[in-house]
Amino acid sequence: MTMNTVKHQGELRVVDVARIPHDATPFNDRDKDGDFIISHSEKGHHHVLNSKHCDVLEKTDVETGMRILYAIVKEPTKLEQKASTPHDAISLVPGTYKLWPAREVDHFTGQARQVAD
Repeated sequence: MTMNTVKHQGELRVVDVARIPHDATPFNDRDKDGDFIISHSEKGHHHVLNSKHCDVLEKTDVETGMRILYAIVKEPTKLEQKASTPHDAISLVPGTYKLWPAREVDHFTGQARQVAD
């Protein structure tokens, strides 16, 4: 998989890719507005993609809590954070993107977990 442009929104990374893994499955975690929740926040300040402009797939054979998503953007859209003082939105042009949260490792237990916003 070729990775090109890397973008960040808080703890979330976005990379444009040439293709999606063949075993990725449809993703349907949505907020009350119907937008895809790409990354959760404990305070409800989720990072979202407009579901009218893209399809989202998930790679499921990853460690628990280590979400890896792929967005097929059909129309220009933005990755936004729903918060009163959000991270800057990321503009996405039509294409295919890999989205995943940063991870941190507890060196005492050896367990990895998703970085929380």
